[in-house]
Amino acid sequence: MMTARQFATDGHRLDRLFRPASVAVVGASPKGGYGLRTLRNMRGVGFAGRLYAVHPTHTEVGGVRAYPSLSDLPEAPDAVAAAIPAPGVPALAAEAAGLGAGGMVVFGAGFAERDADGRRRQDDLVAAAGDRLPLIGPNCLGVASYRGRAALWGIEMPYVHADADGVVALAAQSGNMALTMMLSGRLPAVAYGVSAGNQAVLDLADCLEYFLTDPGVKVVCLVMEGLADVPRFRALAERAASLDVSVVVLKMGRSAVGEAATVAHTGTLAGRDASYDALFRQTGVHRVHDLDELIALATLLAAPRRPRGGRVGVFASSGGECGLIADLADDAGVRLAELDPAAEAAIAAVLPPYMGIRNPLDLGANAWGDQDVYRAAARAMGECPDVDVVAFLGDAPALADPLDEIGWTEMIVGAGEAAAELDVPVVMMTTTTDLTPGLTDLAGRNGVVLLAGTRPALRAIALAGEPRPAASAMVSTPATAPETRRHAAALLKGTLPEAEAKRLLSVYGVVSPPGEVAADADAAAEIAGRIGYPVVCKVHAAGLAHKSDIGGVEIGLADEKALREAVHRIEERTGRANEVLVERMAGPGVELIVGGRNDAAGSLVVIGAGGVLTELLDDAVPLLWPFGPDDVRAVLRRLKIGALLGGLRGAGPADLDALAGTAVQVGRLLADFPEIAEIDVNPLLCRPDGCQALDALIVLARGN
Repeated sequence: MMTARQFATDGHRLDRLFRPASVAVVGASPKGGYGLRTLRNMRGVGFAGRLYAVHPTHTEVGGVRAYPSLSDLPEAPDAVAAAIPAPGVPALAAEAAGLGAGGMVVFGAGFAERDADGRRRQDDLVAAAGDRLPLIGPNCLGVASYRGRAALWGIEMPYVHADADGVVALAAQSGNMALTMMLSGRLPAVAYGVSAGNQAVLDLADCLEYFLTDPGVKVVCLVMEGLADVPRFRALAERAASLDVSVVVLKMGRSAVGEAATVAHTGTLAGRDASYDALFRQTGVHRVHDLDELIALATLLAAPRRPRGGRVGVFASSGGECGLIADLADDAGVRLAELDPAAEAAIAAVLPPYMGIRNPLDLGANAWGDQDVYRAAARAMGECPDVDVVAFLGDAPALADPLDEIGWTEMIVGAGEAAAELDVPVVMMTTTTDLTPGLTDLAGRNGVVLLAGTRPALRAIALAGEPRPAASAMVSTPATAPETRRHAAALLKGTLPEAEAKRLLSVYGVVSPPGEVAADADAAAEIAGRIGYPVVCKVHAAGLAHKSDIGGVEIGLADEKALREAVHRIEERTGRANEVLVERMAGPGVELIVGGRNDAAGSLVVIGAGGVLTELLDDAVPLLWPFGPDDVRAVLRRLKIGALLGGLRGAGPADLDALAGTAVQVGRLLADFPEIAEIDVNPLLCRPDGCQALDALIVLARGN
């Protein structure tokens, strides 16, 4: 019976581009260049279909028959490689689309990445392709479909993946990064490699969608600068999770340089990149920080057995390496597992009595090259219930003696024999990324996963061990009631002062202390008499994000005399007679910030340490809408201040249901009204009996 993924492969709109039966290379010339190299690459990967060159004067290029134009070919090609100058590309795309070609790759630069003329040229190219011609590029290296034995690729490339059963698919905006990954001797066999370039028509999401139709792909690696359609990527990432396909992303642009200053605290806590962090975490996408991490993680995830968690059992024939791993594991988010008595006994049986049994485990220098000891240590640790990954350390750098002369063959064979009997992966970690030739192949032949470099290896283990959201946990939130939206819309007028912001939040169920706005001290006293002392008195004016910084807040006012004096002091400090907001003083609790913003990535909510600790602790986590209460509870565990919510030193635990509900409602409000630029609830006081917004700011986008 065919699986859903096998069925999906039939008739996909990109099949003719990735698995062509006929390919035309336009601009191929005997003088060289991308066209001639593409013809050579097609043969190099074993393309067995019909290959054509297109050249206005030559009848043959590189041993391939040439035709004057696409229209002169004996058939409409499945795929076209455009190796011609940029000005002629839009017309070529129109011709290919009119003939019914299945797809095109445009190598050349001179489009939107260049200047205004280039942007117009790219617009013309998109219009020519329309919805008839799937197109990769321009400004790219092309498509290497090892699975389809087709390489519309304009420069050097490895051919070795064509003879392997590839399990990794990769796509990158950067052609050089795509090529670097394909050339890496440490990455498992590649099924597809795409350099997406300007993504004028097809983008990384289109590539991901196609990769998910191939049942042989276990890991998808993406290198990106950003996403044009976040909701679509989110849906595809959730589909990948449901298919048990791991998605690994290297996203550039993590730096805050160039971020515009924002009015509210939330902007400083959540640069635009935070939206991607939230997106990836909520959909089970693994985010890495460099190519070493990407290659290590993809290697581990492509192994026959994936880690079931992030707890590792480590051994080496060097005390120094054991000390190094102990220092680095915690930084990487890896926990050293507790060995059970059975594991300790099995290890003790093969070591001298003076060797201590612990994790990390120093086998001693005498164990170097001992196949039996490495087999026993790996098996003992792998059978321990607390161990999710077995790892052993050692190095065979580039200038080392041959592997079979220095004990490595015996050690790797021994570890591999254990790996064949275990349900957890056995990993060899090197302390440097400098490897002697043959080490990767030796490990692979014996079922050992080789991860080069201690930090990349540990980060890979940590990331691979993170729990992935179950398909059933993907959030679908109900729509807001129409009456609620109408009521809220009536309150949205410019930048809202605190009282108006709280009134809007209350429409969505966010609770604030009782209080009212007063025009003078007499009115303030009247309000306090009704709501009860003690009270808080705050200056009230639109656009004041940090009232305490200008002396505009007085707290703990126990009676009318104290309140009147506070109103007078606020007027003196702010230099004018403003309205004041008088509210009932709240009791003790944990102060958090729950804020958010709308941007191109969607509606982002940030939860973190609030009050005066907001900037001091830099303790915040983002969530991208839609999300539910369970998502909020999950991210609270990542906060340093999260321990306080459980109750410390006699304090009662905070009402986490109320906190989760508040965060969800802030996200819903942002999503319902894209014209809201920012929401800042800081602090949100969390107590055993609920949560209250003690301060709030809502800012509309310019023009609203």
